[in-house]
Amino acid sequence: MPMSRRARRLGAGLTVLALTVATLGACTDEAPYRAEATAAVEGTAVLDPWFDAVRGDGDDAADVVVLGDSVSEGAGMSTDLERRWVDRLQAKLRQRSGTADCPTDPGGWHGTTSLVPATYRAGTLPDPVVRGRATLTPTLGPGGRGVGLQPGASVSWQVEAESVDIGYRTRFSGGPFQVRIDGEIPLDGLAVPTDADGGAERRTWSSGDLGPGTHTVTVVNDQPRSTGRRAVITDLMPYRGDRDRCVHVLDSSRAGVRASTIAQTPAYLRDALSLDPDLLLVPLGFNDQRAGHSARQFGESLDGIIRQSRAMGYEGPILVVGWFPPERVAGQADWDDYLSVMRGRTRHEGVSFIDLSPVLPAADPDSSYFLDGLHPSARAQPLMAEALADVLTPPPDGTPTSSSSETTGETSPDPSQRPEEPSGTP
Repeated sequence: MPMSRRARRLGAGLTVLALTVATLGACTDEAPYRAEATAAVEGTAVLDPWFDAVRGDGDDAADVVVLGDSVSEGAGMSTDLERRWVDRLQAKLRQRSGTADCPTDPGGWHGTTSLVPATYRAGTLPDPVVRGRATLTPTLGPGGRGVGLQPGASVSWQVEAESVDIGYRTRFSGGPFQVRIDGEIPLDGLAVPTDADGGAERRTWSSGDLGPGTHTVTVVNDQPRSTGRRAVITDLMPYRGDRDRCVHVLDSSRAGVRASTIAQTPAYLRDALSLDPDLLLVPLGFNDQRAGHSARQFGESLDGIIRQSRAMGYEGPILVVGWFPPERVAGQADWDDYLSVMRGRTRHEGVSFIDLSPVLPAADPDSSYFLDGLHPSARAQPLMAEALADVLTPPPDGTPTSSSSETTGETSPDPSQRPEEPSGTP
């Protein structure tokens, strides 16, 4: 029996709202948005290793891993997933890098060539087909969006790709799974083991050349029901001649997730880092704010994510992203305080911060740029991608990077260094 939509949404949290496809057709007679300020970037020199990776993306992939929430996963989008800012950013960076034969048109899964989870947590996104008995694994896989296939269960993607990677999780007494591509079983896909006596981890199974066009990729736990051995499948990555090359912006986000949850769930962060990022992008905060967390508490959660990332062996740059101001709700912490806390994380070595609130419209449910008081519409996605692309595009050779850019106005003190004030609850 396929997993129900209600079951897939369990644990999705506060940001999974009743977003309908019809909402995407909101009135667009609103005047085009024009930013009246510039984005504030702190610690630009931190991004130098990322710039080096992009300059070499013809020989080795330059990977951004996005550790975000529903705004990054794409709540409100439906089938044309290439319209998400994640996919638009990838296309822009590929265009700007100038590396030959890096696809920028729609492909993969419903238009996206970013990572596709075994189940999305934003309710509007198109999930792979799950049949049989399966359970959610909210701590496993990039974004915590894996599924545990019981004997007889399967998960299936139909993708436009020339080859694919299938992500899975090893575990004690994990059952093997079988891969079927267009109904055929590759020799090395007959019985992929997931059993691990030692530490559990995310691994990948890679297909050979599938040829261009659309392919059906199915993972089956074909063990006898009597064994009870579960196989945890986490994700699929489609490629179109860009395996191990070009810029990849990889979706490791999850609707409803808080920074505090990630900081308290090592497996969640470890599986995101298993994607081997050249840059870790951290656009979080909306759900912590809605849960009534003070700015100080949010800052402590970011500290935990940063410290654990380093302890897990990630040495690359971390870019903390401050989005547009959400619709104000009485009793919630002020977004400006959250932005100041994000800026304060640059005291960690290798951490940069970009404040995009000056160049993006504030969330307004009556605006065509937003679906509600938080989630951007398809009209806002290009603004978000463009703002990030401007920061993540390598400067011309010989142009020095500075430790911080000029900003307008005064910088408010980091609220995490002030006496804590009651923040209330939503």
